[in-house]
Amino acid sequence: MCFILWLMTCCTGCNKTRKTPVAPVLPDEPIVIVYENDVHCAVDGYARLLAVRDSVKKTTPYVSTVSCGDFVQGNLVGSVSHGEYIVDIMNQVGYDIVAPGNHEFDFGMKQLFHLREQLEATVVCANLRDLRTGKPVFAPYSIVRYDNTDVAFIGLLTTETATSTSPLTYQDEEGNVIYDFMKEEFYTHAQQQIDAARAEGADYVVALSHLGDIPSKGNPTSLSLIAQTTGMDAVLDGHSHSTIHDTLVHDKEGKPVHLSSTGTELQHIGLLTIGKEGSLSTQLIPTKGKKGDADMQSYVEAIKEKAAGDGDRVIGRNTADLIAVDAKRTRIVRLQEMPLGNLCADAFRHTLNTDIALINGGGIRANLPMREVTYNDLFAVFPFGNEACTATLTGQQLADALEVAVRLLPEENGSFMQVSGIRFEVDSSLPSPVVMGDDELFSHVADTLRRVSNIRIRNKGNGEYMPIDPDKQYTLASFDYILKELGSEGILRYATLQQENLGLDVEILTNYIEQTLGGIIGAPYDDTEGRITIHRQAASDQSVLNSNYGDGLEH
Repeated sequence: MCFILWLMTCCTGCNKTRKTPVAPVLPDEPIVIVYENDVHCAVDGYARLLAVRDSVKKTTPYVSTVSCGDFVQGNLVGSVSHGEYIVDIMNQVGYDIVAPGNHEFDFGMKQLFHLREQLEATVVCANLRDLRTGKPVFAPYSIVRYDNTDVAFIGLLTTETATSTSPLTYQDEEGNVIYDFMKEEFYTHAQQQIDAARAEGADYVVALSHLGDIPSKGNPTSLSLIAQTTGMDAVLDGHSHSTIHDTLVHDKEGKPVHLSSTGTELQHIGLLTIGKEGSLSTQLIPTKGKKGDADMQSYVEAIKEKAAGDGDRVIGRNTADLIAVDAKRTRIVRLQEMPLGNLCADAFRHTLNTDIALINGGGIRANLPMREVTYNDLFAVFPFGNEACTATLTGQQLADALEVAVRLLPEENGSFMQVSGIRFEVDSSLPSPVVMGDDELFSHVADTLRRVSNIRIRNKGNGEYMPIDPDKQYTLASFDYILKELGSEGILRYATLQQENLGLDVEILTNYIEQTLGGIIGAPYDDTEGRITIHRQAASDQSVLNSNYGDGLEH
């Protein structure tokens, strides 16, 4: 695991208050903390978690169940209920303490507070602050007594949450920011909470963090948290979806702290054990093929069935057939501009307020018939659970990416892009100038005639389309699949990621139809708009077309 210092020794005690070290209080029976992170609505795993926990309870009476966040968002069960069905399941499991992740904010602060009221577990988060009062929104930590031993659980949330959802989430009606995540004083504040928990009598301090172990734009990580503080015994982490087995990392005073993370979607269930002799250890139990609790699985199946029924909720009305796949089973959305593609791309550009949006045709999977449109219909269009992201790229990089998008025409290609905020022409008679690398991902565009020409970008101010500027930086909205995972042949590998985790694709589309379109999918989506003009152009005319977006465009 990146940046982790592996040690050969075990932690045989616990860190005490720095001012007055005392001998550790030892439990009379092992204390076991069952933990997970980043479940993302993988609800079938909860029955396995319950089975593991019940098995542990046969060996010790001191067992708690905790979550390190990102549980309400990820698929239909979470989306249609805005997280409420997930909370119902977690209550049925019997969670004790929960730390929110950044995705718990996807449905807005009002819904977050509602979910907190519904959740029977204690919610801890030290660094979500109400700027109107200067106080934390949730309890910073919770101390649990196991017979004669007190364990403090401190919640710490990634400061990246401030930009991973809409900025409006954290503003009042006048546009004033009223919530923040204490990025500038993160480590100082974390230390204050550790010290406060110790002063209150905690024998052990465990962080339930949603920070991740991968550095990103100066935001704290679980590794930097340990390095910048003292007094913690273990950090159970989430956010990066990393699988971290029992690993020891030095804190600010050089003492070892246990770090662990279970991956995602309950691929593993974690067990943090505080032994009778005071030693700590973590263990990850793989869940693949494990049998779950039968009653819990029945409860989950009933919730899934209810969610499927809720998916029939009407989002709007469609005044024309929007086609992704035609009557001949041709996936036409991978070949040419389609009104459905325009709708999807517009939803991303408008919601994320970027210059342009690119949505790969391979990510649009179903038609929208001319009738009432339900949530299930939209989920069929966007079934993969992609997250919205923004990036920047130059006009030159954008022109190169468009060459990748059309390189296989007239053949179907999932990397063909449906677009918003941009118009261009394509001559599919020319050989593609795109060069692919040995890894079968986009490498560069050769210095030869291009298929794509006459690229024009929509002016956000007046709506007019202006010739692309090769040196200008443009803002872009798309999927995490393309911008983070090198999907669609690495088409956007040279773009610079700006913001991520900005909402589930189906939620972006749903909100656009409901709020921006007022529930009516009509003009301009009843026909194409000439965003992408495909024709066969004689090579002798290509220089004229290329001159429309500037001379000498090359990678």
